[in-house]
Amino acid sequence: MSVYNYNGKTIKSYLQGLYDNGLQHSRYLSDADVELLLHHIGIFKFKGYIYAFKSVMNGHSIDDILMVFFFDKYLSRLLMDLTSGIEIRLKSILVELCYKQINSLPGGHPQKNNPFFYLIAANYKTSKKELKGPSVQNWKISSSSAQSESYVHYGLYYKSHYDFISNQTQYLNGQILIKSYPDINYPPFHYFVESATLGTIIYFVKNLQIGSYDLLTKVAKEFGILNPNKIDFEPYLERLNEVRNRAAHRERLFNRSYRSVARVGHFHTLSRGMSDHKFMDVYLYLFFMMGQIDDYLDKNTFIQDEIERLFRDFRDDYYIHKMSKGLTDKINEEEFERIKSIILKGMQ
Repeated sequence: MSVYNYNGKTIKSYLQGLYDNGLQHSRYLSDADVELLLHHIGIFKFKGYIYAFKSVMNGHSIDDILMVFFFDKYLSRLLMDLTSGIEIRLKSILVELCYKQINSLPGGHPQKNNPFFYLIAANYKTSKKELKGPSVQNWKISSSSAQSESYVHYGLYYKSHYDFISNQTQYLNGQILIKSYPDINYPPFHYFVESATLGTIIYFVKNLQIGSYDLLTKVAKEFGILNPNKIDFEPYLERLNEVRNRAAHRERLFNRSYRSVARVGHFHTLSRGMSDHKFMDVYLYLFFMMGQIDDYLDKNTFIQDEIERLFRDFRDDYYIHKMSKGLTDKINEEEFERIKSIILKGMQ
């Protein structure tokens, strides 16, 4: 193992090094404006976009790299919106299926109509039976009343009107529970799910099992993955979490490798010939998870309608225009098409 050698570069010296290696100055922005943009971006993050141009530095300008960076910035906002839509769908399906199951249990069953069933240890397939992190801390007992709010948040309302000790006596008496904490006012399942993180929702889908009722299988069916297909739904959930985390942390997106999933149904048909771990497949997968994939007859239709839309909307986006100091508007059509081809190549 080697000792790390810290170079201590400033933004000005870093840019000068790029220019010395053949990268051209901006055709549209002053050197001072480019430096200011890098102050907002940061050298470390910007380096991730330099690598795609490293072997052909002489043929490109700083504009090309900035345009690719800002496209990814636009993409991260879009992916946050898409993954949030899928998360909402997951939550709705999870609550609907779980309550349908506990409501269908025979009279006298200890979990019949029990909205605190998720705290019962027997309802988990995994040996690690614990809920933790922000999803639990949301329900920490607090002395603040927030009465000044015109509309009190449902979590604040619940914590000020109900207590877990009473609910535990009513619904969980005699049951062996998962690990719990005395300073948490655990709410009914639907309340807990509504404020839970995506990671916790995925944990529920993977591990909840009410008797022989396996939530992973039931949720997979709601997303069009049926048991006879023998398709594992867990990688679909893991990919969703992966995409969300990368977008949330503003990581490089367009030319990364992603975990693969076994394609099914129309998703399989449309993605034929696509790499199964590149962004193009990921984007198609997101439409599949939203239940919006049947609108496209073939791969070319999807690319024409959705991928081309990405570039049009990126070019017209007001916030990207402001953040790029107008670069997305100033760059000419020929240069934009060249940058677009670089991005498309990375996506595939």
